[in-house]
Amino acid sequence: MEQRTLAPMSEWTFVFTTYGWIPWMSGNMAVRGRAFDVNANPGEIFSHLDWSTLPAWMSYAEARNGPVSLFNDIVYANITGAKNFARASDRQIIDSSLGGAVSVDYEQVIVEFGGAYEVWSGQNPIATGSTSLDLLAGGRYWHQDADISANVSASVNIGDLSVSGNRVTARSGSVDWVDPFIGARLRNQIAPGEEIMVRADVGGFGAGSEASWQVLATYNWKMCTSSGYVIDGYLGYRALSVDYSQGSGNTEYKFDVLQQGPVIGTTLHF
Repeated sequence: MEQRTLAPMSEWTFVFTTYGWIPWMSGNMAVRGRAFDVNANPGEIFSHLDWSTLPAWMSYAEARNGPVSLFNDIVYANITGAKNFARASDRQIIDSSLGGAVSVDYEQVIVEFGGAYEVWSGQNPIATGSTSLDLLAGGRYWHQDADISANVSASVNIGDLSVSGNRVTARSGSVDWVDPFIGARLRNQIAPGEEIMVRADVGGFGAGSEASWQVLATYNWKMCTSSGYVIDGYLGYRALSVDYSQGSGNTEYKFDVLQQGPVIGTTLHF
């Protein structure tokens, strides 16, 4: 009887990336029915990170065996801040003033998990170097916890009559959901140790959020070798948009926001 030996499987290779995402945030959200505009630049976000605890964490890990890859991406940020405001009017009869403070505590966790399969690889017919195309599928878990409070005081003076008041309002909400997604990734090896990667995906489909999409483009290059491990650097741009809502009226929570900005990091191969 003829014996056959199975071909050995390809070895698993691993990469681990720590990176920083420096985003602008724009859109709108609602917490318990109260709507707010979202418009923050990277400087404002960085200056309001909560350094009394872990302010932020961002990492990416991928394991590859032949054409098959498994990946995980984590984005965590804890933001806190307050802003005072004041306004006064001085007329002939009425003297009034309005002042107060608004404080925000916001925590966001995004955990992405999925797999990729290489469906084509070969010489790039347009650019130099070799190219590989992967198809992606997975899920993106979101956790958000928002506490927004306002303390408003007002006073009105009409002649000898003086009226003043103070009002405190608060809105808080915590939500979790998972968005399924599908997408594709193009990797182009432009030179030894240099690669351009472009990824795009769409998700939500009403299963979690109404809709979500992501685009990521990076340039990766070999920086050095340390103790036999290759370390790459990379620089790129990432945009992530989601439109999520639940509840209505006083129970409504809505997050319709685009986060976009440059990314920079280092990758360890092992």
